[in-house]
Amino acid sequence: MSQTAPMIEPTKRPPNPRRKATRSRICDAANQLFFERGFPLVTMEQIAAAADIQRSTLYLHFREKDEILAAIADDYTAKLRVVVSRLPGPEPTREELRLWVDEFAIFVSGECAATELLVTLSHVPKAPLPAVVFGQALLSMMAERLVAIRSALEPGNDMARAWMIAVMDTLGWALCNHARHGVNAMSKARLAVSAEGLYRFVRGKY
Repeated sequence: MSQTAPMIEPTKRPPNPRRKATRSRICDAANQLFFERGFPLVTMEQIAAAADIQRSTLYLHFREKDEILAAIADDYTAKLRVVVSRLPGPEPTREELRLWVDEFAIFVSGECAATELLVTLSHVPKAPLPAVVFGQALLSMMAERLVAIRSALEPGNDMARAWMIAVMDTLGWALCNHARHGVNAMSKARLAVSAEGLYRFVRGKY
């Protein structure tokens, strides 16, 4: 019987710190430009200039703006997963939700540009795919914690789904307002309203 040659696993290339640093600089520059000027108006040339690299270098890392947006969204989602993991479930109290929304607000204070970028783009007609994927990922994470969201996502629960969308929209815009304007009377009020809305939804009080 002939012997079969052993399979040789391909050698994995170690991560390239320089490449990672360049991608990070590109994403940081693009994130700020998207925040200041709006995603549709920013060009790849402007991103290259803001990142202080040649256009040819930029295209070695990203072929188009949507790829940069996807990288920003992936990084933001990974950080956000930690926040959502601390959401009490499956049916948190009013106080637990208030405290969690406050914690979420602290998180977005350090992620102002990405928060407003992703929330805003998630609500525009024909939203870019990375923004849609981000919204789906957030709902999926929250569904793991809250039975009400899991139920609303099931087929046929149209009324519950409509309320979920309204509650999540209120939360998203309250967080955007907080990220942009910081702590003031109105931002605190909007966060409180979003926490109350989430509580009522979780408890089926709609």
